Parts: sequence; C-alpha cells; structure tokens
Amino acid sequence: MDGSHAAAIVDTSAVRFCLDEDAIARIVIDQTATVLWRSRAAALLLAGQSPLVDRGGKIGGVDRRTHHFLMERMAEALAGHEVCQFIENEDQDRRFLLRMRAVQEGDQLALVIVLKDFDTPANLPRLGALFGLSIMEARILAEIIAGHSADRIAEIKGVSVLTVRTHIKHIHGKMGVRSKEEILATVIKIFA
Repeated sequence: MDGSHAAAIVDTSAVRFCLDEDAIARIVIDQTATVLWRSRAAALLLAGQSPLVDRGGKIGGVDRRTHHFLMERMAEALAGHEVCQFIENEDQDRRFLLRMRAVQEGDQLALVIVLKDFDTPANLPRLGALFGLSIMEARILAEIIAGHSADRIAEIKGVSVLTVRTHIKHIHGKMGVRSKEEILATVIKIFA
C-alpha cells in the first residue's frame, strides 16, 4: 500500500462541518506501525511535542504508560472498535481529540489515527448550533467535555443537581445519545 493509495482510504468517515486539514493530524499506519501516509498537520505534530510522540519523533508516547495506552488503543482499533477519547497533555495544558479506526481494502488493513487540538470554548457555539442546545445546555456540555460530574457541574454553576441532570437529559435527547461516553464520542467524531 503506497502513500497515495492510503490517502484515498482516509476520508471514508462521516461528513464534517468544521474540518481544517491544516489543523487535523491524520496518520495512516499498517499493522506493524509503519507510517504509510500523514497529513501536513501530522508532519508538524510529529516534529514537535504531542501526547503520542516521543522525543525521538516516533509514534509511541513520551513514557511507558503513554506507550502502553497507545498500544492498547491500537489493538482495540485493529480489532474493529472505533476509539474516540480525549487526551490531556498536562505539560502543555492542552487537550487533544484522539480517534482511531481500522480501514480495510481487500486484504490490506490500515489504522487511521486522528489527533487534533481541542479548545472547548471556541467550539461550543458550533456544537450548540449543530444540536440546537440552549445557552445553559451548551455550558453544561462544556463541563461534561471537561470531565466534570453532575455534582461538580451543579457546584460550578450554582444550581441544583436536579437542574443539571434535567439539562443533561435534554442534551442526551438533542444529541441522540444515552451517556457521557456517547457524548464525548459524538464530539470527537464531529471534530476529528
């Protein structure tokens, strides 16, 4: 599978409304972790610091724990499960969206890794408009994305937990999801 062939199978995912190829790092690797293709943003990311790149510029993480995390996610993706999650990079105070999925053409299997910076406040208006969220629902969604529980959100917003849970129920209905995990996966699929 050469680089041009891999590039042809990268864009098989759902339609997105906010893509900027220069801001999204896409890497296609084979089962042995050999890079088959990478976007311009991925080349820049691999040259700098990221939560998935070690000091030598290789995919695999900056420490043993990160490397183990990456290998587990890659195994999940190669087994046919789409991986969608947020990654915190505390050293740089940044959040990344991570999405991994396997693509197959004929007997060749490749893994598409998407890594993108995510700034919740900047993307909140788009999410609110896309799902028809009220201002308060959008703000609560931002807190969910930040990883806060309903109790913590109630404390932050100065409202009752019952009010927060009601808003979360409305968010679930408008986004067509049933859990916090599905909310996060939906956001990642949209932006990554």
